[in-house]
Amino acid sequence: MNNNQHSPDLKSDEHGIAAVKQYLQGLQQGICDRFSELDGAAGFARDAWQRPAGGGGITQVLQDGHVFEQAGVAFSHIHGD
Repeated sequence: MNNNQHSPDLKSDEHGIAAVKQYLQGLQQGICDRFSELDGAAGFARDAWQRPAGGGGITQVLQDGHVFEQAGVAFSHIHGD
């Protein structure tokens, strides 16, 4: 048996992770867009952040709207130690 048969396909894994990350970030933005539309007055403040040990995320917060006093939608993609 070849030892490579059981090793992960890193390119395939990286592509899959990137695809899921892109989907979830799009979902986050879609949720924020819909909340903004429902509120009619307030938009989301966006804070993109990085984690020194690997990864990062995007936090979006709406405050003082007509419908929502406060709403938050966060995405994190963390890796490393």
